[in-house]
Amino acid sequence: MPQTRECDYCGQTIEPGTGTMFVRTDGSTTYYCSSKCEKNADLGREPRETEWTAAGREQADRRASQATQEPAATGGREEQDIDESTDDAEAESEEVEPADDAEAVDETAEAEASEPADDAEAESEEAEGAEEAEEAEEETEE
Repeated sequence: MPQTRECDYCGQTIEPGTGTMFVRTDGSTTYYCSSKCEKNADLGREPRETEWTAAGREQADRRASQATQEPAATGGREEQDIDESTDDAEAESEEVEPADDAEAVDETAEAEASEPADDAEAESEEAEGAEEAEEAEEETEE
């Protein structure tokens, strides 16, 4: 009884008496339903990258579902974050007194003063790392 086979490229069923069976020298067989599938395979095109194949349609569906899920998930959070931040900003603006402004300026000045110290520490750590690397190279040369 004749068998129906599946195209190895696009996934369609191949009716008996149609299509092409390609046998490689190593003995593996590949079935194509049309010359279109055969030529695309010869050109090295991946079935998942062509939209008219079953694999391509599945890939497109996955991309579409991911695209619809991501904005919905992040969009809802962003709106909540924006609402909360505006509420917080309104609450802070109502509570701020002139004395608080002076303290806030002092805190920012302290923070700016501590930043260069952090940079100096980072530079000294980098210099130590470079010295250690040089010492290791000298040891390997000896």
